[in-house]
Amino acid sequence: MATAWRECEPLARPDRRPVVAIVRAQGSLGTARLCPTLITAPPGQMLHSVRTIAAACEADPETARKVLGIHLEGPFLSHREGYRGAHRADALRDPDIDLFDELQDASGGRIVLLTLAPERPGARELIARASRSGVVIALGHTAADGPTIQDAVAAGAKLSTHLGNGIAAQLQRHPNPIWHQAADDALFASLIADGHHLDCATLRVLARAKGPERLILISDASPLAGLPTGTYGPWDVDPSGRIVVAGTPYLAGSNRPLATGVGKLMAAVSWPIAEALGTVTRNPALLLGRSPPELEPGQPASLVVFRHGAPDEFILTRTAVEGVWHEAVT
Repeated sequence: MATAWRECEPLARPDRRPVVAIVRAQGSLGTARLCPTLITAPPGQMLHSVRTIAAACEADPETARKVLGIHLEGPFLSHREGYRGAHRADALRDPDIDLFDELQDASGGRIVLLTLAPERPGARELIARASRSGVVIALGHTAADGPTIQDAVAAGAKLSTHLGNGIAAQLQRHPNPIWHQAADDALFASLIADGHHLDCATLRVLARAKGPERLILISDASPLAGLPTGTYGPWDVDPSGRIVVAGTPYLAGSNRPLATGVGKLMAAVSWPIAEALGTVTRNPALLLGRSPPELEPGQPASLVVFRHGAPDEFILTRTAVEGVWHEAVT
């Protein structure tokens, strides 16, 4: 590990309390298991963040059960404008096996998902190395061409992160990174179906391209989710609820719960409700090599009670996580 990484490490001890509070709050949203996502930051800050999550898991058994693992979205992403989205330009870097190993060690082996841009030097080596260790590699915030994407899949990549987003606004009609990834049957795809990140027609096309077995809905929840219109440091919440990098059109996470995405997906495609729900239950578990959730006699139940009326309406009314009932937050 380079000395510069140590010099930028925060000296404060990890405060696990916010992590525990956030994880416990997920029950009212119908989420039984989650992968906290860390986005691009200087190495010292990322080390501090993974240590904080690890400390929360070690101190609180409920948090340990509910956190399947950590998702690193960065810092090995495209530096190109548009493709990098809301990620800090000054903290983006080429894939670095030593840095990844340091982050994995600091997390106590909890990193289970890594999103990177496969066109960056060193990406193939990191994909192969991390995949062999059991980490799922995802492609995202990438301007890669077709052969580069195919090579990344051959090295072990399994997922496209928020396909259709984290990409330049102006693209060559075809081919481009969206179509290359949508067409590759070896890749799962995660989508943000909040009504802001993807319009209904694009959601329908990408869902049909992947099918109900290879599609995963994600919340991409931002720390600003639920806050009123205004400017919060480098971020804006506009009147429609969109969260953007202040002064730009670039989205910076979502402010809507995952249940909204289920409703939007059901309105976009004609899949049976069990298949739509599989995109937030079965498919994420299978991608991460876990057993799909099941209801078994004598075991604590995790389930949701919902209303479904209008085509895009999927409204939680009550949720149960590990047998404990919560009033739903919508």
